[in-house]
Amino acid sequence: MEAAEGKISNMIRRRITGIVIAVVMVALWFFQGWPLRVGLVLLMVMAMWEMYGAFVVRGARPIRWVGMTYAALALPTYLYLGVSALTPLTTLSCMLALAGVIFRGQIDFDSAVATLFPLFYPGMLITMLFPLQDLEPVLVARVATALMFLIPLMTDLFAYEFGTHFGRHKLSPVLSPNKSVEGAVAGLLAAAAFAVIIPWGAQLVTAFIPLFKPYAAPLPPLWAFMILGLVGSVAAQIGDLTASMVKRYCGIKDYGAIFPGHGGMLDRMDSVLFAGAILYVFFKLPVRW
Repeated sequence: MEAAEGKISNMIRRRITGIVIAVVMVALWFFQGWPLRVGLVLLMVMAMWEMYGAFVVRGARPIRWVGMTYAALALPTYLYLGVSALTPLTTLSCMLALAGVIFRGQIDFDSAVATLFPLFYPGMLITMLFPLQDLEPVLVARVATALMFLIPLMTDLFAYEFGTHFGRHKLSPVLSPNKSVEGAVAGLLAAAAFAVIIPWGAQLVTAFIPLFKPYAAPLPPLWAFMILGLVGSVAAQIGDLTASMVKRYCGIKDYGAIFPGHGGMLDRMDSVLFAGAILYVFFKLPVRW
């Protein structure tokens, strides 16, 4: 009886926390600009710190200051030197990380990996979210940043809810025993649907509401957004399982406890990272739809 009550309480806590997170996401999307930029930097700092902490539990000795320096320099580098300068920054940070481990004078490959891995996941993947709100025209940027949140969110939400009630077949029993194939498919379909609804709705709003008509602009066709939703959802689920793989390797349940019922920042935002990379490629490719 107590176990059942505890499970119900945890589900309620998870849903309340999910609603709060969704409200924050909507606020960041609405204001964009510096609130969104600062939010992404905070996400990077917290997620990288949590990842380093996981490797520490495993017994590694990552050089955290390299990652924190990277997180501090990423946004200024993008703003003043452009997105192309992020690649040299990442490369130099990786070289510095390896040098720091080597100069310890020991064979410590685990610490080298533990220092390098967070620079890529979540570090570099978060920097790929920076350019989305600077896309031109404004309508494209608004659609891109909305999908940045919604594709992973809808994937997680529908996968969890549908999988909890109807899941029968395990998606990845070793990495994430609670995830089901049925839930994964539900998340996939939901993400594809919302990936179409958002640009379709944006086109309707800018076409028929006078206040928003100045923001009207051509968008890729809806079939392209449907494919984006499907691929982005697959990427989101791979990002989720990647985070789970690291947790299993390090022997931890959650990356943190900042979100009741959800764990740490990386527990909540892991799927955003891989999906964000897909969005970056989609909107930055020089394709004439």
